Amino acid sequence: MSHHLQELLHHHGALRPGHTVFRSGGHSDGWIEKGSVMRHPRVLEEVARWQAAQVREAFPAVTLLVGAPACGAVLATLVARELDVPVAYVLTDGDLRWHRMHEPEAGYGVVYIDDLICTGEGSRLVVDFLRTQGQEVLGVSAWVSRAALPVPLVTLLPASFETYVAAICPLCREGEAVQHVDVRE
Repeated sequence: MSHHLQELLHHHGALRPGHTVFRSGGHSDGWIEKGSVMRHPRVLEEVARWQAAQVREAFPAVTLLVGAPACGAVLATLVARELDVPVAYVLTDGDLRWHRMHEPEAGYGVVYIDDLICTGEGSRLVVDFLRTQGQEVLGVSAWVSRAALPVPLVTLLPASFETYVAAICPLCREGEAVQHVDVRE
């Protein structure tokens, strides 16, 4: 699966090499433009099938998938369809809360579905929220993650680019010009 996803990202122009500065302040030697995949429904469905197969294997006790709007909700819905489990959405604009369409009772075996995880801050907040709601957080599934999380994490690919703390970025030290600014991966 990882080989196919790498090819797919390359084919759709999603891999963006070059000195990158993220909104979070971190630096990198490149980033992934998920919109290059998200805007093609059939391609996104294929990636969702790969992610569903990985979730099925890594978290066989899953009974609910959770995504965060907007891209994460779309992806979680497609993965949930493949697994034939319900889906719910956590709203992250302000205080975290369930979207009104599905406010699940406590006790589900939950996997949080994401596409790209950069710092992990948002994922950690969602995991904490799910726990406060009485859910059993089995883990997180993402295409790629640059961060470690306090729960099991499965990814379809290892990080495609290196990540650096701004103060010790080797690209800055070598005088390489920044090519991409204010990136949210």
